[in-house]
Amino acid sequence: MQTMNKLSQLVISMCLSVILCCLVSCKDNPSDPETTLYEYSRPVETDDGWDTGTLSSVGMEEERFENLVRQIDIGLYTDVHSIVVIRDGILVFEAYWPGHDFGFTSPGYHGAYVDFDRDTRQNTHSATKSITSALVGITIDRGLIENAQGIIFDYLPQTYQTWMNDGREVITIEHCLMMASGLEWNEWDVQVTSDDADLVQFNRSYDPLQYLLSKPLVTQPGSSFYYNGGTVDLLGQVIEYAAEVDLQWFSSKYLFEPLGITNYHWSVLYPSNMVCCHGDIYITPRDLAKFGRLFLDEGRWNGSQVISESWIAESTQNHIDPGVTWENGYGYLWWLRNFEVGQQHYESFKAMGWGGQEIFVFEDLDLVVVFTGSNYTTYVPCDEIVREFILPSIEN
Repeated sequence: MQTMNKLSQLVISMCLSVILCCLVSCKDNPSDPETTLYEYSRPVETDDGWDTGTLSSVGMEEERFENLVRQIDIGLYTDVHSIVVIRDGILVFEAYWPGHDFGFTSPGYHGAYVDFDRDTRQNTHSATKSITSALVGITIDRGLIENAQGIIFDYLPQTYQTWMNDGREVITIEHCLMMASGLEWNEWDVQVTSDDADLVQFNRSYDPLQYLLSKPLVTQPGSSFYYNGGTVDLLGQVIEYAAEVDLQWFSSKYLFEPLGITNYHWSVLYPSNMVCCHGDIYITPRDLAKFGRLFLDEGRWNGSQVISESWIAESTQNHIDPGVTWENGYGYLWWLRNFEVGQQHYESFKAMGWGGQEIFVFEDLDLVVVFTGSNYTTYVPCDEIVREFILPSIEN
């Protein structure tokens, strides 16, 4: 069996080599756009607030990006929709590929086929959680919530005080930000579309908060990590009750408008009409990069302080062990991810959504990398691309 696997890998490798050689041979025939190899060019500058420049102007090798795009073009990496790179505050690389929009009931969750470009809104799935974290920070900055240690029931209507017992009464905003509420939840244990999934039942409920808060406490709040999208929606409701305004209005006024972001759409749960904070905000890759840059620049955008520097620092440091092998820690709805490339060690924090929606922020490199894609049931290549192409492109 091992011999057959090695033989199969060899055959595949030879076939891909032949394809790549054929593409290279077509480079001398630029009149045929279908067979012309990708060549890097400076991103187009629009009126969206980004200054653009070349990779070489910020000390990054263009050839590595050309090789990356060619490998995606011939199918070595599949279902990647976009890659956007910001360094030193400048947009220096973007590429887009056609692919499938999200389809909850479609095979492989692949919905309509879309020709993605810089203006196409894409479903960010759980990367939305990091946006929700930012909104919690803004609410605290504005004095509407005292701090992250506040008890969640202090900000909820009397209706929900029924569940302030059996240990739930000590659940804090911070516990929810850390995915450590202690409430029973099965989001990582059952298929995402299953009727038995807590998140599915939560989404379909007329009163999602009652569904969530009535769940039994299975661990001491704050003691252990368990992924729970419902508690992120709970944070959204805490924001609404504390600010006494709709979360969509609040996010527009205090986050998206300051960043010059207008082409986005929050999903809303039905039948509750609750804004979905655990996922599914639709937004463009360039605007996701603005969000990443905001966090890299300590909460500032174009010289204005949108989020406090203290919240940026607090929310992106390690607060709890997520108990997974593929990440290095967890902050306030941000993942921590380290890379070893040659003799170099790189640290980042990232927003991460199902299917390959990811925002990497490398503070020491002044680097933001955004991905979108539709690898819902297949390998997500974001980490590999960062490790094998993007980080090695940085010239010493």
